[in-house]
Amino acid sequence: MSRYVGVDGCAGGWFAVGYAPDEGLTHGHHTTFEDVLDAHPDAARILVDMPTGLPETGRRRCDEAARERLGSRASTVFFAPCRAVLNAADHETASAMNREHTGYGLSIQAWHLVPKIRAVDATLRASPEARDTVAEAHPELCFAALGDGPVSESKSTEAGRAERLARLRPRLPDVDAWYEACLDAYLRNTVGRDDVLDAAVLALAASLPLGRVPDVPEDEVPRDIEGLPMEIRVPSK
Repeated sequence: MSRYVGVDGCAGGWFAVGYAPDEGLTHGHHTTFEDVLDAHPDAARILVDMPTGLPETGRRRCDEAARERLGSRASTVFFAPCRAVLNAADHETASAMNREHTGYGLSIQAWHLVPKIRAVDATLRASPEARDTVAEAHPELCFAALGDGPVSESKSTEAGRAERLARLRPRLPDVDAWYEACLDAYLRNTVGRDDVLDAAVLALAASLPLGRVPDVPEDEVPRDIEGLPMEIRVPSK
């Protein structure tokens, strides 16, 4: 039985959702990204909401294309930092380094993601097996692909959460009960409501045929200096 995994960074580390079409959804909270992989050694595909290839100069085309596709939800996509930022000690230094390499500063929101970007990057550079299994995805792109375009409401609102559950329900009929069980299982300062929904849609997306943003053949996907693809995967419908 193939199992697919969606992973979202959360306040308490990482939240992972496993999905097997004949078995439904599972969930787990993990302290490190390596713990996620250890918990799912036989996963057919793992999608993570974190950049997996970092530019030396300029911005990644996949980030620009993702923002274009999401329209009014474009702000949910943060531009990936340049690789040099992974060695920065603080936000001020990181922003200056990013500006030097890409022409743009680094937002404080993106800076807060750097420890998790660093963790994913280190794992992928160290493990050929992980590179064969782990790919970057973005929850809002996945939700958009499951419906008629981007979700209109923010995931931080009750209406936004309801709309996202509605897009999951046709393929995951038990998702409402599963979602409530997840909320009961974790404190909100460890795993947030949006973490649960984001990881769930990534797990579902991992089980579907995937395209990429931008839509280019595999042999034309740009790679960073470490050989990691700078691409965002998305259900191709």
